Amino acid sequence: MLRVLAQQLPKLPHVLKSSAPCITQASHLVPAAFSTSSSGSQQSTWSPSAACAGASLAVAASAVAAAQSTVVQADAAAPEQALSPPADPYTLPRPTGQLPSNITLYQYEVCPFCCKVKAFLDYHKVPYSTVEVNPLTKGELRWSSYRKVPVVQMGDEVLVDSSAIISRLAAELQASSSSSDGSNKGSKSWFSGKSSSIGGSDSSSSAEEERRWRQWVDERFVKVMTANIYRTWDESWNTFSYMTQQSHWNWAVQQSVRLAGAVLMWKVGQGMPKKYNIEGDLREALYADANSFVAAVGNRQFLGGQQPNLADLAVFGVLQAIRGTDTYNDVVMHSEIGPWLSRMVQVVGESCEVKQVPGKEALSPPAAA
Repeated sequence: MLRVLAQQLPKLPHVLKSSAPCITQASHLVPAAFSTSSSGSQQSTWSPSAACAGASLAVAASAVAAAQSTVVQADAAAPEQALSPPADPYTLPRPTGQLPSNITLYQYEVCPFCCKVKAFLDYHKVPYSTVEVNPLTKGELRWSSYRKVPVVQMGDEVLVDSSAIISRLAAELQASSSSSDGSNKGSKSWFSGKSSSIGGSDSSSSAEEERRWRQWVDERFVKVMTANIYRTWDESWNTFSYMTQQSHWNWAVQQSVRLAGAVLMWKVGQGMPKKYNIEGDLREALYADANSFVAAVGNRQFLGGQQPNLADLAVFGVLQAIRGTDTYNDVVMHSEIGPWLSRMVQVVGESCEVKQVPGKEALSPPAAA
């Protein structure tokens, strides 16, 4: 039945109003990574019956309810660990001097904020493992009161908020690099010796530039980018099809996310331009934002100069989250970001994710605080 509904759902837009109760029931399943999305007023010309719409969404909602009922029981016995992001995620904290032996990233495969963290780790050749969080149940995060991704576990330490995670890792890298000439000869860093312009440079103006563009990625670029991938019904459907294909979820979860997610985000996305003050055509806004970053890079190889800084890695990471979509292809083709993006692909290199061996368990969640 789900397969039939999946085939019919792209023809659904005109009957969403008649399915409002089902939408309300299912709305809590949308992952935080998808909730900064989009807009658009173009609609399909095919109008099925309201009963078909209600049935489609009811199936998705019932799948969510069934999945959640299991997790509620598990959560009742699982102590929660209180976590919260720092007030200023862009300032590098004081390094601890303790380099963890392993890093685990709780993620959605195509979450732009998770991809930011992975871009940093990949560039610095830091091995890490991932735990794919089920967006319907969040069961993998039942040990924590913080249910958004990314969440990073480093030994006994747990970090939240993508920018704060990167700042924390960058602080340790900077400290490790500065001590590698003598005081830390006996220890082996995570990092392979690749240098970067972490924190800009010794110039306070460079550091401020890096900070400003990191903040711009979170507060502007991600919102405009996600608004574009939900701009029309077809793009919303295609986006969720791509997301589910990239995930590690089983077939039932994939179809539930695709069915409910595409409908909800197409509907929610229509209000995003007004909510986030995105004026004019959404694609043109995205091209203009990409070009503004390229203009800031100027004649340099990267914003960080000869090597990427944290802002470069942030822009690159969020773009990688949509690399299989029409939005990605369009921004590369119709803006000036292509040459910079090609250089980033070369310097970041291959993924450093350590794949789990079949039959072996992922790292255990940290003990409750």
